[in-house]
Amino acid sequence: MVVSFVLLGFSGHNKSSDAEQTAGVPAVIASSARVVEATLRSTALGADVPYVVYLPPGYDSSPDQHYPVLYMLHGLGGNRQQWRQEGLLAVADVLIRNDEIQPMIIVTPEGGSSYWVNHANGGPRWGTYVSEDLVRELDKTYRTAPGREYRAIGGSSMGGHGALQLAMNSNVFGVVGAHSVALRRYEETFPFFGDKAYFDAHDPVTLCKRNPAKALNLVIWLDIGQDDRWLPAARAFHEQLNAAGIMHSWQVSPGGHDAEYWGGHVQEYLEFYSRALATPAAADSSAAKASR
Repeated sequence: MVVSFVLLGFSGHNKSSDAEQTAGVPAVIASSARVVEATLRSTALGADVPYVVYLPPGYDSSPDQHYPVLYMLHGLGGNRQQWRQEGLLAVADVLIRNDEIQPMIIVTPEGGSSYWVNHANGGPRWGTYVSEDLVRELDKTYRTAPGREYRAIGGSSMGGHGALQLAMNSNVFGVVGAHSVALRRYEETFPFFGDKAYFDAHDPVTLCKRNPAKALNLVIWLDIGQDDRWLPAARAFHEQLNAAGIMHSWQVSPGGHDAEYWGGHVQEYLEFYSRALATPAAADSSAAKASR
């Protein structure tokens, strides 16, 4: 694994430090956040794949603390820097330092135009790369909290489709967010989705219809812009979940299918993931992590 990193600076107000000083307890100065640029040799893809990791304030100064992890997938035409460019990491830094969300590790992988799915007929296994190779690498390299309740996966457009599909087709993630999800019908999808049977096995709409019990075990968020061309498909999916009694958050807001919309909602997304993810104890046992 090849890594490089940068420090994130912040000059804002830190509530927890003030509270400690007020109580007469010496304040512990949290280390700055770090953004790590890394490369993973993926067994599933047989290739080196880059990804970005955000380590929250205090990660380096709290060696006994373990953290939940948010995996955020980019959309078609995007890359691993998309969410960073839309402000996700900078906003997370402010919210964590102000104690408005819990500290978490954030990962933004590279997915090309893959739809984050294992391609049919022996093609590249992008889904396995995320749900197995990448998760395993993060758990080995960083102080992640063990268990699906500490892992969320989200994404925009293609990434929202990938997040739902991977959450339904694995037991790795307990929380899923689909932001402006691009739900394609079989007739308008890509050749790597294979025949109808293979498409159905990787289509979030069909997966939730066939296995509502699995969907009921997820914390689900759906949002989309009112001018987004994918709104009718997303609304139909929302209504399908309602009819099946599958609880989820649903939000339609002004905006389209673009960076302005997603960047304008990153605080809401982070607040959702923070609420939905379990909060780790200050020190998780190494035995519990090894048992994953």
